[in-house]
Formats: sequence, structure tokens, C-alpha cells
Amino acid sequence: MTAPTARWNPKEPALTVTGPRLAATVLPLRGGKIVSLLDHRGVEWLAQPDRPVRAPARPGDDFLESEMAGWDECAPTIVECVVGGVILADHGELWTKAFERTETGVAAVDDTLGYRFSRNIVPTSEGLRLEYRAESLGDAIPFLWAAHPQFTAPAGTRIRLPGHVRKVVDVLAPGLPEFDWSDDLGSIDALEPSGYRKLYVHPDERVFEVGLIRPDGIELTVHWSQECPYVGLWFDRFGYRDEPVIAIEPTTAYFDSLETAVGLDRAPMIESGETLSWWVELSTR
Repeated sequence: MTAPTARWNPKEPALTVTGPRLAATVLPLRGGKIVSLLDHRGVEWLAQPDRPVRAPARPGDDFLESEMAGWDECAPTIVECVVGGVILADHGELWTKAFERTETGVAAVDDTLGYRFSRNIVPTSEGLRLEYRAESLGDAIPFLWAAHPQFTAPAGTRIRLPGHVRKVVDVLAPGLPEFDWSDDLGSIDALEPSGYRKLYVHPDERVFEVGLIRPDGIELTVHWSQECPYVGLWFDRFGYRDEPVIAIEPTTAYFDSLETAVGLDRAPMIESGETLSWWVELSTR
């Protein structure tokens, strides 16, 4: 397994965790972003920047003006909203934080709702395990976390959902229409050029594993703990990038707005001084 040909600033501090089948490279100062996920075959699963990399983002920056690559952590919301009188930024607050290195990973404090967020990455025999913690530093808070890994999706790439899944919800379309799930709906080729789509597995259907299958048949499997009972699927075929991507987004809440999730009673509460823990495992075949 060799280091990726990255387009990131080589002067930024980096952390690499290497296992027998997957290696992850993290830039702590860039929101703890995972910038490379390289497998034992030399396949880079994460999209790389398609524009010159700027300095790490800071609070108030526009997500669409960032590098739009790699794996970001979205919390405590995905889309801008207001919770308890506090304005929460688009794609959350963490992606604009300079994370600190800890003994086992990276961590940051988000003052908007008052919590400490940490992530540790450890190798497994099949890939990597990402271990997460969010600790309330004050009052009880509602909490939305979602992974936002932009996986490369060349023509022919598709999503594999468990066989029991029947319905998905299009959360970008007026009226939130529901569709019967099909393999065609899970293909990047189903979108017109410049098209994009955000689907959720219906919130009443529990899913804890999704596969991403490339056109050559190799698969990256994303598996997660029951603290994340929902999953979003983002498809972008040249809409925001010059390379198609698919994001598999396990999440603690439904759906992209924490404000909406609270109203639907589909967001967990972290009580004062308490901690929410969860994990995500990545494996390759």
C-alpha cells in the first residue's frame, strides 16, 4: 500500500492510520477531514480536490467554496437551521474547526450547542473502524451527526442496500416523494449530467450497512452502530464537481435539518454531562 498522489497542502500536519486492507489519512486542521481512503489494491475511494486547495476553512465560510472532496463530519446539522435560537451553519460547524490531535485520534469543541466531538480510527482485519464520541458540555442538547464521505463514482458505480429495504425518500424534491427502491435508482448513471439527488432510506426502515460497488465489481462496505438508525444517500453526477461522487451518510437523526429532526422527534438528546458514542466500520472485498 503506497501513499496517494494527493492534491492537498503537504505542509499541513497529517495523521495516517494503516491497516492490512485500508489506510486513512487525516488533516486535523481541516475539520478533521479524511482526505484519503486507500485500499490494498491501490484504489483511492475518496474524491480528491478538483480545484486549487485553499487554506483550511474557518467559521462562516461557504461549504461550496471549500475543496468539496474527502470525508467531512457534519454536526450538529447538515443544512442551515435554527435550534434554540442558535443559527447552525450549512453542513454544520465541525468542518470549519481546527481539530486537535489527541492520544488516539482527533477532537474539537463546538460552542454553538456546547459539545466536545472526538473521533478515533483503528485498523481491523477487513478495513478500519471509526469510533466517535459527542459529550455535552452544558445543558442537554439535540444532536445530529452525519458522515459526508464523497466517494468516487465512475460510470457504472452503484449502491447496494440490504434486501429488506422497500422505500426511499427524496428530501430535495417538493413534497418529499417516496419511491420504491431499485438497483437502477441506486446507480450514478440514473442521473442526467449535472444532476444530483439526496435520498434517505425511509426512516421507519432500519439499515446499518450499505455497499458501494464500482464498475469492476469491487465493493466498499460501510457498516455502523445502532445509534445511527438513519442513512442518507447523496448522488452527484457533475453537479458540484467535475467527477461523479456518491456519499453514504449514516446519521443519528432524520433528516438534513436538526430543526426538522427535532420537530419530528427523530433526533437524540445528549443529556447534560453525558456522552453519545457510536462507530462506523469500513471494509473492502
